[in-house]
Order: sequence, then C-alpha cells, then structure tokens
Amino acid sequence: MTSYSKKITITASDLTSEPVWADPKGEFVPIPGLREMAQDSIPFGIGDPKQTRYVIVGLIAVIILFLIIKAINGFPLVILPLMASGFCLFVYSTIAFGLQRALDNLPKIRGLQQGSIALDPVEKANLIARLEGNWKIQPLQAAPNETRAQKNVAFTDVLVRGDKIILSGGLHNGGWTTSVTNQTEEQTIRPYRAPDGTIYIDNFGSILISESSDGGEVELDNAMGMKFLWQRGWKQMAGGAPTGAAAVVTATPVTAMPTSTTGVATEISALKRLMDQGILTKDEFEKGKAKVLGMDR
Repeated sequence: MTSYSKKITITASDLTSEPVWADPKGEFVPIPGLREMAQDSIPFGIGDPKQTRYVIVGLIAVIILFLIIKAINGFPLVILPLMASGFCLFVYSTIAFGLQRALDNLPKIRGLQQGSIALDPVEKANLIARLEGNWKIQPLQAAPNETRAQKNVAFTDVLVRGDKIILSGGLHNGGWTTSVTNQTEEQTIRPYRAPDGTIYIDNFGSILISESSDGGEVELDNAMGMKFLWQRGWKQMAGGAPTGAAAVVTATPVTAMPTSTTGVATEISALKRLMDQGILTKDEFEKGKAKVLGMDR
C-alpha cells in the first residue's frame, strides 16, 4: 500500500486483482493496464505513437505540397498556409512527444516473487484483524524527486476496514507554490506469501516488513519502494499500549491451532464476519473453518 504514490486519477487496485509478478532481473515493472487507461484519458488520442506518426507525416506532406506549389507557380499567398502548417506541426509534435515521455515515465511497481501464493483464509483473517482500525503514517525516507509527469502524494492517515485500506489527509504539490489537499484513496488487501517467507499485503508487491510487539506499529515497504510506518495514535504520542492491545506478532504470521473452545469460536466468528463482508467466499470460509477445527489434516 502507498504512503507516497504517484499523482494519477486511478489507483492500482482499480486495474487488476490478479498477482503482478516481479521481473526476474529485479527491475520494477509497469502496472498492468495503467498506460492504456492513461492513454484513453488524453483527448483526441494525442500521444499515441501510431497516431502521432500519421499526423506528423500528414503535416509534413502538406508542407511539401505547398512548397511544390510555390516552386511551380511562385504564388506568394502559399506562404501563409505553409507557415500555418509548419506551426501546427511544431505545436502538435511538442505536445505529442511530451505526452509520450509522460506515459513512458508512469510509476512502476515491485511485483510479487515468482511462486508466491495467497494466504489461506485463516491467516488472511488474522492479518486483517491485526491491521483493523486507524493509523498515522510516518515516512522512513525522503520522497522521490518530482517531475512534471509524476507528483508525490503524501498521505497522513490510514483506516483499515475489512479488506479495504482508506488513505486520507496530507497535501501534495499542485504546481508552483500551491499545495492541494489529497483526495481520499481506497486500496484492497490481497495478501501473499513468497517462497522465502516474505509477506505481501497486496498483489503488487507491498511488503510487510515487521509488526511491533505491542501492536502499535507496522513497518511497510510499498510496491513503489517507499518505506514507512503505520503507527497507532497512542504510539505516536509515546504512550503505552491500551488495555487489550495485540500480542506479539511477526512479519511472517504463523497461525497456531486454537487450544480452547473460546479460541475456536473466536476464529470461526472472525472468518464468518469476513465472509459476511464479502472478503471471503463461502468456499474459503469452509476451508478456513475446517483448518481451525483441525479437520483439514
């Protein structure tokens, strides 16, 4: 999930719920469908390489035609449409190639390690339960340099509700010296475990690095390579954990089988709640319940 994200009108979660796989060489990869969606939002298809070539070739052909007419007839008024065509060629080329560079510089993401698998329903329910509630965002590194095509958006607040992460608060650079309030952004938790044990909290490669023993702090490395903390309000104020705070957890959650009837009931109730919210399917609920009851062995 992002604390710094690129200023685009849609979020990665809107584009695909399928896993995005990492490049074997370790390079960040394009977000599937983002370029196409950005291209579709540009009026008249300006910036599309194929259309740009056609328009530029057409304008050059018109200019050559006017030059031939002038050379044959010496008609002085031809210079006016000739100049107009040259000006149109310059303006269109400048805009088109500028947009092309912007499209080439759209944000890229880490992706998931090959072989990563979705967390089973019980582990997913436990992870969501630990992340549930309100958090404050604390960046752990400077934001990347901005360009005209990419603006950093620094959120300040997180609300986890079910499998949804709602980012809000903060400002971003609106141009020159103007600061603009961030629009609220919603993302989806889709957790995976890599073969080496790394836990991803989405299908784009956002890594869950660690969770504090008092449940008040989570360290993340988002899919675009920005590291930051989610902190509970009481943690930021240097207070102690409230009564009933979460117990010790690790960056690689391992679900233990409950040893009491109360524990079993709690696990099943959590799974049922996620199914009612539409986060788990009925089949995932039944598999999770079987695991809790020890019936999947």
